[in-house]
Amino acid sequence: MSSRKVRGLPGRKVRPISRQAVFNPSKGLNNYGAPNLINDKEWADLQNMQFDESGIVRKRMGYEQYSASLTNARGLGSLNTVTLDQVLTIDSTTFKYTTGTSWTSVSTITFTANKEVTFTQAREKTYIWNGTEGGAYWDGTTIARPGTMPRASFSVWYKGYQICSGVDTQPHRVYFSRLSDESIFTNAASTLNNSTEVPGATVFSGTGAQYIDVNTGDGDKITGLGIFGDILIIFKEFSIYQFTLEATGTTVSEPNLLSITKAAGCVSHKSIVAVENDLYFLSREGVRVIGNEANYFNSIRTSLLTQPIQPTIDAIKASEASKSCGVYYNDEYILTIPDSSGTMNTTIVYNRIFKGWTKWTNCDTDSFLKFVDSSNNVLLLFLQDDGTKVQEFTLGVYSDDGQPIDSYILSKVFDFGNPDITKYFVDLGLMFRTISGEVDIEIYTEGNVLFGGSVGLAGNPVVDGMGLTMLGYTILGEGGGTSGTGEAFADEVRRVVINTNSTSIRFKISNNRNNENFVLLGYIHAFYPYGHFLFNSANKIYL
Repeated sequence: MSSRKVRGLPGRKVRPISRQAVFNPSKGLNNYGAPNLINDKEWADLQNMQFDESGIVRKRMGYEQYSASLTNARGLGSLNTVTLDQVLTIDSTTFKYTTGTSWTSVSTITFTANKEVTFTQAREKTYIWNGTEGGAYWDGTTIARPGTMPRASFSVWYKGYQICSGVDTQPHRVYFSRLSDESIFTNAASTLNNSTEVPGATVFSGTGAQYIDVNTGDGDKITGLGIFGDILIIFKEFSIYQFTLEATGTTVSEPNLLSITKAAGCVSHKSIVAVENDLYFLSREGVRVIGNEANYFNSIRTSLLTQPIQPTIDAIKASEASKSCGVYYNDEYILTIPDSSGTMNTTIVYNRIFKGWTKWTNCDTDSFLKFVDSSNNVLLLFLQDDGTKVQEFTLGVYSDDGQPIDSYILSKVFDFGNPDITKYFVDLGLMFRTISGEVDIEIYTEGNVLFGGSVGLAGNPVVDGMGLTMLGYTILGEGGGTSGTGEAFADEVRRVVINTNSTSIRFKISNNRNNENFVLLGYIHAFYPYGHFLFNSANKIYL
């Protein structure tokens, strides 16, 4: 660079320029720490973004309608057999199923409307639980309520047993089905032989069903069940237990029950998801993970993952937390939670590879379902919270059922370790891999003041002979005047001209246009620092 005098800088020659380059900004959202103290690769705020490749950020995938024509559906399940691939739900009072085209109603039995519904497949039947009627099952052609099942809220399939819990009048009880028949939870004599012991059941015959009561009288009800390796995990709201069947798999006894922790629990069975070798779930404190203690395979530990987004967790309406629902898909734990009003309109997403959080909106969810269709494709479906549609997340689609996705990333406040030193900011280099359409860029100086209006980078679909996308761009300069237009290859750095003094700087990149996308590889700050004695006199304290 040749020597020249720079506006506002003392001296005749240019001081060495300071640069900071950040690529693969993969550490995700941190709205808990001060925006000038978080990691350079974290974001002070972001919405509707995902991680890609080695940690670059892109607009999240959108969703398309999988099946509609529902009125007030609750719960989403499936039945997958050698010959059947069906998606299931309870619409108002009626069981319905679909293969992705239209819904078929089966009205042999009815269900109470507006109840939380969960589904569990065991062998070649799918069981339906709503905490109100005794459990029912669907075998692909017939739906039945046999009268041998309690009015449980949820269940799991474990070592040949169906295990259920969440019964309102037996809040500490875990029921084990007969080993030979996962639909029978009652006996003819002794225990489990009446509707007090098995609320919701009407038929009492045979033997083989069993139960355990978990720390009865502690005032802490069972809220969920999960499978961790070879162990049954029993969650209460404020404590967690583990249970292991003997090798014979025939004896259920309380000595096999051990406490994991009495310092944390689970608030929603639908949040409990197997993530690789661990088990994720939502506690009152945030999302926790159950896994083996390092170097101690038989020791189970639980740890908190959501410290960086604690304000989002703290906003959950406690009375509605049981509605939270999660799924694991493409290395991401996706969890929809109720906001402070109880509305299911906030989805938090944890990327297991990069260990970072993102936040999605416009995904109001009652239930998620990872579904294998008849072509052996794994689909990510969700039932809208209003109960009218099932939507399918689709890679490469950048709209939500035809509507724009409002996405943005807001950087930390960069003071480069010197919050009191004034800098002359020259420009901000932005390296995009893809801009499909255009993005808006805003620059903020100290005091979070928007500087010089916004910058628009507009792309047009011109492709050169090497298959590289050509991007046209229009830069709105200081005061909003047009400074130039042109074309550039993807992956070229765009420099947003700043030319202003400030102690700190931050930027925001956004897109809220239908079927448009952007991928950010990284960014480069360039500035000249002033000396120590250039300081706002109004902020000086004289003793």
